[in-house]
Amino acid sequence: MKKIVFAGKSFLYQAPIIFVGVFYVALVVWTVFCIGMIGSKTLNAGWPMLQLLMIAFVLGYTWFFSLGISYRIHVNDKGMLELTSFRRVLKLDTNAISVVEGPRLAILPYSFIRFRMEREKAYLFCCITDVELRHVLKKIRVTNHEIKFKGV
Repeated sequence: MKKIVFAGKSFLYQAPIIFVGVFYVALVVWTVFCIGMIGSKTLNAGWPMLQLLMIAFVLGYTWFFSLGISYRIHVNDKGMLELTSFRRVLKLDTNAISVVEGPRLAILPYSFIRFRMEREKAYLFCCITDVELRHVLKKIRVTNHEIKFKGV
């Protein structure tokens, strides 16, 4: 009977704004701290330009990756999944997902879920105990019977 309930509905989950905000504020603080430390070392030690470029690349890549973490997931009644982040909107069929992995250390209810596809991975900010998230994951399981769930 549960499959009938999930058969014709679409589900939406959005991560708590406070969790997403705290994550990005911490990232801004970390970035400012790193730039401040690098700036003080550069003035005193005269670091070569290559080292500064490497550090800038790591900071840039960190921001690029972090802006790709999704804060919203929507599964429609046909099994199409939409992950929304600040950088992009990823639209795919739930059959493209092979594994859904929850947090390894679920000490806090706020964490990330990883969706593994054939060529890439997508991450989602989430509250593991949220009812809407549970509905989304059940809908994914109903539309894709071959998917593996780990730690969720």
